[in-house]
Amino acid sequence: MSARLAQFDSLLTRRRAARATPAPAQPQRTLRDPWGEPVAEFSRFPSDLELLKAAHRLQPDDWIGALADDAQSQRLNAVWRLALLRADRHGQARVSREPGPQWISPQQTARPGERPATLRRQLHAAAVRQLWLAGWKLA
Repeated sequence: MSARLAQFDSLLTRRRAARATPAPAQPQRTLRDPWGEPVAEFSRFPSDLELLKAAHRLQPDDWIGALADDAQSQRLNAVWRLALLRADRHGQARVSREPGPQWISPQQTARPGERPATLRRQLHAAAVRQLWLAGWKLA
């Protein structure tokens, strides 16, 4: 009987020790610009939108979203692009010299009735691909 109690006690002790061990620390992922400078750190793998916000240094009052590019429209199919609109900062120069949106993704043709969420995901992925092609790195 005492052998069984000792075995049971050792099992309980092992379980407590397993719970007490801290979880391994998640490695920090650093987004670096084409010149190798760190821009942002992430504790988990970031989404495409999080990468874009960090890379373009979005402020809380800036806006990023899909806009139709009327200059490139093709008959009934609309051409969409991911656009960045920066809020005016009183007393500070705008980041972009040209008025209007800053296009940050390539064109994406969408048919009428297509789901906006799908189009948005495609635009985010295309914009992130452009970041990687420009030399951005996530290490």
